[in-house]
Amino acid sequence: MAAAGRAEVALPDASALLDVLERLAHASRSEWLFLRELRVGTGHRNSASQRLDAFALNCLPHLAMKRVCYEVKVSRADFLNELKHPLKRRIGMRYSNEFYFVTPPGLLRGSEIPVECGLIEIGNATRTEWTAMLGERTGDCFLDPDCQDFCRVVVPAPWRDTPGPTWQFAAAMLRNQRRQFEAPVEPSPSQQRLGFERPKAEASTS
Repeated sequence: MAAAGRAEVALPDASALLDVLERLAHASRSEWLFLRELRVGTGHRNSASQRLDAFALNCLPHLAMKRVCYEVKVSRADFLNELKHPLKRRIGMRYSNEFYFVTPPGLLRGSEIPVECGLIEIGNATRTEWTAMLGERTGDCFLDPDCQDFCRVVVPAPWRDTPGPTWQFAAAMLRNQRRQFEAPVEPSPSQQRLGFERPKAEASTS
């Protein structure tokens, strides 16, 4: 007899995904500058096409001061809408060497990712699940053993040689940093597990 359907899975919001991404992939503050909600523009022209969910700048010259742009998607509808409007990511592509979509696990298929972009999945994994992920050998993988949050590259983004940031972009980064320093910081646990709910086990048949 067919088992009962699976319960809905609660997905974390974009901020929670970026928390894990920053903590696992860009932990070294001496190496990485990690900016969120970066608005590139002047005045009040802050349209969606001018906002980057996250932007990471490597500060080490011997690593070519790598620049990575991240676009977070927590629903398929949002991603499919993005595919219909590729110009929305033109600024992120213009200023980065690598461009990644960041999603919960299983939201997208690798074949759906545009050839100029990559895919990073963020979620929770047991030791057994983590070992299986490492066996897939797709790209970089990071795991927090304390809370079992993981961050893994499912589709590596191709490297693109792009011109360096303009003064306008540098000003946007400085404004972003100033806003973060001026905003009140609420105390939070140093390690916080993502809010994924695992599907309930299917009822066993007699």
